[in-house]
Amino acid sequence: MLEDHAERLAVLATEIWKNPELNYKEVIAAKLLTDYLKENGHNTTQPYGGLQTAFLAQYQTANFDASKHPTVAVLCEYDALPEIGHACGHNLIAEAGIGTFIAATKALENSNLQGRVRVVGSPAEEGGGGKVRLLHAGAFEDVDFAMMVHPSPLDILHPPILAIDHGIAEFHGRASHASLGPSEGLNALDAVVQAYNNLAMLRQQLKPKQQLHMIIAHGGDRPNVIPSYTRMEYHIRAPTQKDIQQVRAKVALCFQAAALATGCQLEQTLDGDSYSALMSNHTMLSVFKHYQEKQGTKFPPIPDLAGGSTDMGDVSINIPSIHPGIFVGKPIMIHTKEFQMLAGTPEAHGYVRKAAASMAMLTLELLANPLLREKVRAEFAASKLTFVG
Repeated sequence: MLEDHAERLAVLATEIWKNPELNYKEVIAAKLLTDYLKENGHNTTQPYGGLQTAFLAQYQTANFDASKHPTVAVLCEYDALPEIGHACGHNLIAEAGIGTFIAATKALENSNLQGRVRVVGSPAEEGGGGKVRLLHAGAFEDVDFAMMVHPSPLDILHPPILAIDHGIAEFHGRASHASLGPSEGLNALDAVVQAYNNLAMLRQQLKPKQQLHMIIAHGGDRPNVIPSYTRMEYHIRAPTQKDIQQVRAKVALCFQAAALATGCQLEQTLDGDSYSALMSNHTMLSVFKHYQEKQGTKFPPIPDLAGGSTDMGDVSINIPSIHPGIFVGKPIMIHTKEFQMLAGTPEAHGYVRKAAASMAMLTLELLANPLLREKVRAEFAASKLTFVG
């Protein structure tokens, strides 16, 4: 079934690659994908979940009953990075998601299975939190299982995706002439420098994969004026939600100590781009792995390294989910110009089609096998107790 759509899906991915769009501005990509779904007989909803460039298409069997039959969602991404375009390969994620949906729905039409399959177009993964907003809008409330794949330097079933906080710490002091009246001022630059040093010292006490990244984004305006306002932007990463809550509390104390030492006022906020760690469902992954290996994919041993972050993490702690990495032709690191070029090559599409076929088979297995669904849900419930806390 996928082979019948292979050429057209590759064209879609290539057109998205040629027209990179930043988060929440993915107008061309969303139109290309929804037009293709409509051409293949699927009604689409756009905007979806309150987001202009999000979309939904779904297929449900004639006797579908939400109280009895499962719903599986396949997710697409299609936003690009500033300056380096589709260096994260989201054009290929879109191709895989649409391909999975088309293949699974065609198989459902010719079977006695009961269930519902959705494809959800989720914008703004690169710093916009599209899936987080969709979750808050209730877009996944009646979804039982979710899946997507992500281009990667190698095939990896459960990439070490970390939780991330995007935070801002602002210090408010009092300006004064640095020479004539320094004692009249409250130095907000001293506060932010002390906060930086506090965090730098905290780093050596953190556990493996707990990370801090920070910059002083505003340190003052003129050297002869004691700064009355400074700002630090920082990230916290950790392997579980429980871990990030612990680090978050320690970071807050570092900022409070700096404010207390300098007499400045502290304003600390988290922005909407904070993501959960990825809680991969190993039962679902085992089925995906089975079908990938049947197509010749090999999964090499993976060192225990820290990874990046994604808003799919938030989906994964709410719904049993997978987000495996797929090799697309060369062992090149994502978010590089070299990977951006790789994501536009014809060779990449063959790897994407294999992953789409495996996701389609996983979708059908979930619809057909109540024992598999029970096992997936049992693992999800047990994992969440230790992962989220």
